[in-house]
Amino acid sequence: MVNKSILSPSMFNSNSSSTDTKIAVLEERLSSYEVMLKRIDEAIQMMGTTSQNISKMLTVHDQKIEQCGKTDEMISNMISELKDENHQQHLKVSEKIGELEKKIEEVAKFRWILIGVAAVVSFAFSQSAVVVDVLTPDQPPAKIQIYDSVL
Repeated sequence: MVNKSILSPSMFNSNSSSTDTKIAVLEERLSSYEVMLKRIDEAIQMMGTTSQNISKMLTVHDQKIEQCGKTDEMISNMISELKDENHQQHLKVSEKIGELEKKIEEVAKFRWILIGVAAVVSFAFSQSAVVVDVLTPDQPPAKIQIYDSVL
């Protein structure tokens, strides 16, 4: 059932000024809606632009992360190489220190041998009669003389 009061032709014809007012109000509302739609369209466009910018930033960020990963890997490789080189240098230095210790031991042995030989030679030399005769001067025997002195 259709309500006749709503669809009655008298409603449209009854008062043209009220109809004009209604139309003016509707036009005003329509223009408000158009302004809101424009703003919504602008907001959607700004959101699209922002989304594109965010996508670009994420791409750049991902590239930087990838580059940092490569840099970290390269630094790790360099550290490993330095460790290996340091280990090799340590081994070389240890070998040289060992060689020097052997030489020092040889010099110390040679020194003690020389000291022993010198001690034996000096003892033998000191016990030799020739050395005693050479080192001790011959003194004439002491004589006691009496002097007469006239005073």
